[in-house]
Amino acid sequence: MKITKPKIKIYYENNLEELVKDNEVTNLLMDKNIDAKIKLSNLTIDSCIFKNINFNNIIFENVDLLDVTFDNCDLSNINFDNQSLIRVEFNDCKLSGISLINANIKDVKIINTNFRLANLTETIITNLLISNSDLSESFLDECMIKNIEFDKVKFYHTEITKTNLSKVDFSNSDISGIIMDSYSMKEIKVNSFQCRDLIGILKVEVVD
Repeated sequence: MKITKPKIKIYYENNLEELVKDNEVTNLLMDKNIDAKIKLSNLTIDSCIFKNINFNNIIFENVDLLDVTFDNCDLSNINFDNQSLIRVEFNDCKLSGISLINANIKDVKIINTNFRLANLTETIITNLLISNSDLSESFLDECMIKNIEFDKVKFYHTEITKTNLSKVDFSNSDISGIIMDSYSMKEIKVNSFQCRDLIGILKVEVVD
């Protein structure tokens, strides 16, 4: 799958607090945590690089992401409901509990990341790669998907319903304990060993 990378040509070590005052968070390189509480509201984070940042002190409210890279950042429980994430990369991050309800995700990479307990309900997904990551106990419901790739992803107790995953390859991922309805399961690709997990979902008894 071809995914367009974040387009970040110019960036500076600016002060996030000052940028927030101007309601414009752009061309920022940030690699130091902020102790004070900061609220990001009704803006687009554009052409920025965040490294080693814990976002627990940063409140997101109606924030879009455009051309952004996160390296070793903690964005646990951040709410991106109804927002857009376009050309974004998450590398070695914590996204546990992130909410992406009715979000628009396009050209996004999630690599070596804790993506547990994520909520993707009615999420629109175009070109998404999740690799070497844990998607356990997450929820995908009525997602509209055009191009998604899973590479060595853990799906323990992940619930997937009313989502068309036709031709999506799960064969090198861990789907033990996955919960899927028959619609979502239709025409997915799995290996022979994984068939046992799917048979269990269908409550089929195999008699030798």
